[in-house]
Amino acid sequence: MIAHKMPTLPQISNLTAIQDPDDPRLAAYRSLKGKSLEREGIFMAEGEKVVRSMVESGCRIASCLVSGGTIKRYKGLLAKIAGRKASVFIADNRLIEGIIGFRFHKGIMAVGYCPKKLTVSDVLKTPSSGSFFVALNAINDPQNVGLIARNAAAFGARALIVDNVTYDPYYRKSVRVSMGTIFRLPVCYEDDLGSALVRLKKKHDTRIIVATPGRGAGDISKVKLSGNICFVFGNEDKGISRKILNIADAKVRIPISKAVDSLNVASASAVCLYEASRCRRQG
Repeated sequence: MIAHKMPTLPQISNLTAIQDPDDPRLAAYRSLKGKSLEREGIFMAEGEKVVRSMVESGCRIASCLVSGGTIKRYKGLLAKIAGRKASVFIADNRLIEGIIGFRFHKGIMAVGYCPKKLTVSDVLKTPSSGSFFVALNAINDPQNVGLIARNAAAFGARALIVDNVTYDPYYRKSVRVSMGTIFRLPVCYEDDLGSALVRLKKKHDTRIIVATPGRGAGDISKVKLSGNICFVFGNEDKGISRKILNIADAKVRIPISKAVDSLNVASASAVCLYEASRCRRQG
């Protein structure tokens, strides 16, 4: 056990000072770099903005870890977390960095419980004036997943659909990059994305729009994007699978300079979802 001098603790319930880096209550914080958190049904929120979004969204919170040097700054936020019956741990900054394995410059992180895994059918049980879905087909960079989730939330998507080879939006890096918007965006998990899209087409009159620079794609500004739609974005290297392309009602591309072959998928999603949002507002 390594002893560290702790600051005077404020009067917050469930607040515990940690002095042992091997304390079993911090096991989740020692697993940050792997995928074990998602398998255990928990996720990590890092930084004040993301943790605050997590608290405000009503997510179930397991615990929070804060450095002694920032305890006063986050006192109000910590009181809210403690009020949700979650444990609040405080430790010396050097001890925390030894536990998590990197510089702890943001001063606060928290562990939450992943929400119940939904499907498209679950989301459609809730009445809505229109459906605007965003689907991910084999997106294998968690940063792109987080950025697309943020874009989807920004432009009014009803839900995010992910297939079984896309990174989980509740992976640590995805949550961080989404800046907490993922907590307010329903996530639908579909093992067979193609079947889910076909159901959307046939049962809910939803047009499937795929973003692709390939043959047959029309200028996005000339494609109807109002009404019930589902925008699909594909793998960073291979693009959208042939199966999904065959299901699509329309293929769209973003006109760009011939000196550049394509945009990053997250950047492309921002352009496409803005255009869809603009068309929907007008029509």
